[in-house]
Amino acid sequence: MTNIFTYDDIRAIAVRLVRERYPAAVAAIIGGSFATGRQTPSSDIDLLLLFDHVDCAWRSTIVAEGRTVELFAHDLATFTYFCKEMDAPGGTVPLVRMVLEGKNIAASGTHYAQLLALAQAIDGAGPPVLDVDNLQRRRYAITTSLEDLVDSRHPGEALAVACQLYQALADLHLRAAGVWSGGGKHLFRRLQAFDAAIAKELDGALRLVASDLAAGQRAFEHVTAAVLAPVGGPLLDGFTLPAPAHWRSAAV
Repeated sequence: MTNIFTYDDIRAIAVRLVRERYPAAVAAIIGGSFATGRQTPSSDIDLLLLFDHVDCAWRSTIVAEGRTVELFAHDLATFTYFCKEMDAPGGTVPLVRMVLEGKNIAASGTHYAQLLALAQAIDGAGPPVLDVDNLQRRRYAITTSLEDLVDSRHPGEALAVACQLYQALADLHLRAAGVWSGGGKHLFRRLQAFDAAIAKELDGALRLVASDLAAGQRAFEHVTAAVLAPVGGPLLDGFTLPAPAHWRSAAV
């Protein structure tokens, strides 16, 4: 029988782990499902460790007292770099979410206050605005994916395309509105929090493709039209994607 761990159980494990292995940490934040109350019996412990200085940021997976722990180690400089330079350009900031939604189990001091303020500032700034080229590429990719889905008569192929289309539509709907996106289950959660109606339509359309292909195709046509309408609608005719001039091999 799987043991059901409460947040207090997990917190106790994390406190002992930090005390025994990472005593130099100036903040230790439990994020993920245990911080938001969405944990399952097999949920990992997501733990962000903040140090005064690290030679390089690192992450690792360990097992502590029978629980899998995903560790993310940073100082303020590496945290800033990862959030602003690595993650934000793609429209997601998972480390920021860990700080904002998580709970610090170490003594709250100046470092944690600085980290929290930094996370709040990055979150408040929102994701980079989609430029015209990026938006056109997305509209074109969604339009062609919808055509593939509507034309498909193979349930397996249709479901694969529908999964791809779901992600593209959800991400575009969030990004076009200046809202942070996410990946996997976090994409659904971000979309549901922003626009529950579109989240419900997309979820329903995907389920229909698996159970009633014709109905699923019609449902995707409807939700795709709704998502694309505010950003210019479908795009096929006239779309051009030039490659950079330096993308060429030496003459042979």
